[in-house]
Amino acid sequence: MALFSILITLLFCALAGIYLTVTPPVQPALDHDSKIQALQDAIFPRLTGIMTNAAWEKEVFSSPDIVALFHERHQRLRDNLNCTPHPVCMVQSWEITQHEREVFGAILQRIPKHSQLQYDEMQWNRDADAINYILSVYGEGRAPRYPKIDAASVDVTAKDFFNLIMGIQTKILSDQSQHQGIAYPFFKEALLNAVFLLDANDRMDAVRFSGLWNTWNAPSLVFARRLNWKSYPYTAIIVPGEGPEDPHTQLSALGKFRLTLAVESFNRQLAPFIIVSGGAAHPAHTNFVEADEMRHFLIERFHIPERSIVTEPYARHTTTNLRNASRYLKILGAPENKPALIVTDPSQSDYISSTVFFSRNMTELKCEPGEIGHRLSPFATIFISNRGCNKTDPQDPLDP
Repeated sequence: MALFSILITLLFCALAGIYLTVTPPVQPALDHDSKIQALQDAIFPRLTGIMTNAAWEKEVFSSPDIVALFHERHQRLRDNLNCTPHPVCMVQSWEITQHEREVFGAILQRIPKHSQLQYDEMQWNRDADAINYILSVYGEGRAPRYPKIDAASVDVTAKDFFNLIMGIQTKILSDQSQHQGIAYPFFKEALLNAVFLLDANDRMDAVRFSGLWNTWNAPSLVFARRLNWKSYPYTAIIVPGEGPEDPHTQLSALGKFRLTLAVESFNRQLAPFIIVSGGAAHPAHTNFVEADEMRHFLIERFHIPERSIVTEPYARHTTTNLRNASRYLKILGAPENKPALIVTDPSQSDYISSTVFFSRNMTELKCEPGEIGHRLSPFATIFISNRGCNKTDPQDPLDP
């Protein structure tokens, strides 16, 4: 009987050893946070794609150069536990370094062009810039591109923030120790921490209306599928929002004026849709979304049918008003070369037609959202969308 007990004990230990050997480490909780994942997918779709691709994991992330980057980053984070100024220096240590850019960029250059999942050095540099930008603004407290509306809400000098960063840093080092010997993208924590800091600052703008085409825009999508586009001279009337700086005002007077102009064009049957465009931008951290308020105004005051209103609630600038309208026209199935009509006040019409606006598009979007055509009146300007400019822009994390 004693021998049997010994054998059972030995068998149990052997099985336990096998179980401990083959059981993978528990994945970080952020990998399963649906909201964080949605935000990451929205801002970094292509980078997320290669991180979850089995071929990339086997052929790229297991390569000696990438494993070396992982270990170098791990050591850097350990060395910065007592860095100064604390804790901002820790956030800085999460950023993608120039060395990491160059090593991974060289690997990307060697990947065949016909690879299953295209991801090139140019996209990598854009994603790395975006990760570093988010970390610097929402983790270090640096000024964003538009300080008036995009600034962080968390005080980086507060004790709670210190505790947060220390907690994240400790968690990173613990997780990395568990994942030794496993193919692991060296930039994963930098990406996850950037997205987490957006959430920490209540900057989930990019996924605030993820079900839009199943709710507000569902009637428009159904209508578009059976629409004869040839019946109208223009695909849509685009109305950029004008956010009030007063936190208690839902829709500015100028915004209302633009909508009345759009209704006149719509009643002349110039287009089947009115695209109202504008996010929760003015004032900073407002609870009012420009496009939502514009939509309500058109329905309640002018009885415009819901199927004729397309709501674009993300744009924060005139540049993205037009880029996002171009994206929505594609979703609706509008003919690619058929023009739309931008309807707004004379001052903004002047601006949209100016060389200043062209330069701003090229600087911020790196492309023209569309061709700005002839001005039919002080209020109406022809617009032909450029779908080549519809790509996700990770360097604008609130409206990518």
